[in-house]
Amino acid sequence: MSKKDDMSIVSLLARSKKRIKVLKTLEKEDKIPSKISKEINDNSNHVSKYLKTLKDAELVECLNEEDKRYRFYSITDKGRYYLNKVEKDFND
Repeated sequence: MSKKDDMSIVSLLARSKKRIKVLKTLEKEDKIPSKISKEINDNSNHVSKYLKTLKDAELVECLNEEDKRYRFYSITDKGRYYLNKVEKDFND
């Protein structure tokens, strides 16, 4: 991955604490959007948008794409890497 791509993902996460919260909640276990919504205290429409953005960046994946109503999401290895990177960079 190029440095430009790397910074693009860091920037994507740094611009939204909610995206970071979504990744953090998925660190513990795979979840459906409504459960994520309750845990991060945001509405489900917003959570769906966060998940789409994170999925497009390959930071999360949908484990059962064919199911329209009860989709489970999981953080990817790439998502864990960038979550740790952003947390480290912003806690220093």
